[in-house]
Amino acid sequence: MNLPNRVTVGRMLLAVVLFILLGTVCTEAGPIWYLAFTIYLVTVISDGLDGYLARSRNQITTFGRIADPFADKIVICGVLVLTTANPLTASLVPTWIVLLVLAREFLVSGLRGFLEGRGQSFSAKWQGKLKLVIQAVYCGAILFYPGSQFDWVEWIAHTFLWLTAAITVFSGLSYVRAAARLLAEET
Repeated sequence: MNLPNRVTVGRMLLAVVLFILLGTVCTEAGPIWYLAFTIYLVTVISDGLDGYLARSRNQITTFGRIADPFADKIVICGVLVLTTANPLTASLVPTWIVLLVLAREFLVSGLRGFLEGRGQSFSAKWQGKLKLVIQAVYCGAILFYPGSQFDWVEWIAHTFLWLTAAITVFSGLSYVRAAARLLAEET
């Protein structure tokens, strides 16, 4: 396994550690949330690292092409699901945003799998990359808030909630349009 793929696998393992923390230890406001936030930050930063390493070393693999976006989805969706269930963060993560993000991810992944299974390229678009950045900031604010209790962090979380909703819908629709164009070209 090459270095970029090891970074991706490491990111998935860190996500498991983060989820265990969120599900068991992060039950009270305080410094433990800084550990959760730090682990989350490392997973987000390493997302850019594995892609950079793969391109710069010419080590792009099928595994990496599949595992990298999968790891992104696991981290973001896992954080949203677990923080919805936590009384310290539930007010920052309404259930509808979790359902919206999950629905978009299932839809786009399904379209990608269907089209690429037919031999058509359906790679990530700038809208999907922007979506990931906005969702990452939102999740970061959610995880930072219980440790800090700063009003400005809560404000960032609420602002990025709405930005997440908007970009999730926008990017999802852009992928649906792209898939419809590809399917129309076949006929």
